[in-house]
Amino acid sequence: MSAAATTARRTDLDLLRIAVCFAVILAHALLIFAEEPRYHVKAAEAWWPATLGYEAMRIATLAIFFVLAGWSAVASLRRRAAGRYLQDRVARVLVPLFAGILLLGPVIKWIELQQGRDLRIGGFRLVPPPDYGFLEFLPRYLTRLNLMTWSHLWFLAYLFLISVALLPLLLWLARRPPGAAVWPRLPGRALAYAPALGLGLLLAAGGGYWPFLPNLVQDWPNLGYFAALFALGGVLCAWPGLETRLRAEAWGLLALALVGLALVALAGPGIWGRLGVGACAWGSVGAALGFAGRHPPRQSALLAWLGEATMPVYVLHHVPVLALGVLVLPLGWSPAGAVLAITVGATLASVLAYRLLVWPWGVPRWLVGMGPRTPSSAPSVFKVAEAMSIGPIHPQRSET
Repeated sequence: MSAAATTARRTDLDLLRIAVCFAVILAHALLIFAEEPRYHVKAAEAWWPATLGYEAMRIATLAIFFVLAGWSAVASLRRRAAGRYLQDRVARVLVPLFAGILLLGPVIKWIELQQGRDLRIGGFRLVPPPDYGFLEFLPRYLTRLNLMTWSHLWFLAYLFLISVALLPLLLWLARRPPGAAVWPRLPGRALAYAPALGLGLLLAAGGGYWPFLPNLVQDWPNLGYFAALFALGGVLCAWPGLETRLRAEAWGLLALALVGLALVALAGPGIWGRLGVGACAWGSVGAALGFAGRHPPRQSALLAWLGEATMPVYVLHHVPVLALGVLVLPLGWSPAGAVLAITVGATLASVLAYRLLVWPWGVPRWLVGMGPRTPSSAPSVFKVAEAMSIGPIHPQRSET
């Protein structure tokens, strides 16, 4: 998820990571009201705008996240040896995964069980809520594998496996001459749109995307799909000409994403729906990179601080989303009002928890995959005006 470049910081990729992190929070708030039944907290009735919005967010955010991760991997391997890269993946991906399972997982699982729901590796089922308290539940969670949950942190498990499995390809891309074409050039605009067809065919051939239960045991088609997105991110880093073409085709790629989403909504599970997922995913990636690359933001202390916060906020955000969902649902608010309240409240709570409980302290920083705090990372998010007034800062190594 890093956006570090070898010589200068890519502020457009920083902005994308911040935007996508917020979009993930919105997606989980929408999921409470969407038709998808496999979630920790659910409203009594589905709301179709939430269903459509969640599908759009899920397709786009996952695609952009994995592409940015692949881009970062190649950029990282240009600066360090493969062994150091693997050590970095352990520290910045595996440590937050296990820390989240042990420290946040009990709260998430408790909320889930209190709602009469049980998500496990084998699938989803409705269960009677427990008749005992959280303190009695906690030792059970920590000693029974079938109770443990990685919840939203499945992304980190998949990311680590893909980062290791594709290391030979990443090394090959990192060692190529800058700007060299990675595959034979396609005529005209076809270069910008070709990956959409490849992703769609991959999903259709393997039966990916539906059903979506990221447990690794029954999810190999989706693992392959995410690996393809990761590899495409590496290609973009190694072959800037492709990214230049995406900037030129940004509006067309946005149209492709909308057409793909329409296919998903109309066709559903099946060949055409999966082709639609591929089109929506690559169209979203291309449009996001294209528009952000056309208008990269000015480098600032605030942008750097928020960019550094994306990984910790991603790790932390699910607890406030679920807690606010439990609090808001009995109030009888409209779905739109509830989604807005949950999204805004969870965003503020996550950023505040990061600022107060993680950012200043060494051990919490390590647990969420961050390195030691440096003087250049000192600007406070609560001093927005001051941070925005600071000129370009010295490029620093971006967090995962």
